[in-house]
Amino acid sequence: MAKKEENVSTDDAVMQMLLDLTDKDGVEIGITLNISGTVVAGTLVGPHTYYEGIIASADDVENSTLKHVLHKKFTDLKEAYISERQEEEEKKKQDMIATFIHLKDAAYISGTTQSPIKSHAWWRGRIDSIDGFSFKL
Repeated sequence: MAKKEENVSTDDAVMQMLLDLTDKDGVEIGITLNISGTVVAGTLVGPHTYYEGIIASADDVENSTLKHVLHKKFTDLKEAYISERQEEEEKKKQDMIATFIHLKDAAYISGTTQSPIKSHAWWRGRIDSIDGFSFKL
């Protein structure tokens, strides 16, 4: 999270509303993003859903050592996110805006083809990198 004055390019009212719906209300929204000529499509989810999905995906890794390490690291990241959000709410900092966007089932689209990874692909990107977007409610 960043203060609005630190990241003015993410101050798009529609994007912030969509991010609030996913983060605060748990809504999932189909979205297509244009980023420097690249098109990424997926389902917009909140950070909590993103971390939970990564943790669940880590649990499917066959190598037990890697599975344990990934589960621990992403659980730590999720807990740090939750702690940060709780501190923000306690301080009542209403001037905070999201700086990252999270997608599940993400796919890169080029011409008429999509990337081979169509499901269970988790994607995270900087909001200030987005040139445009479309969404379906």
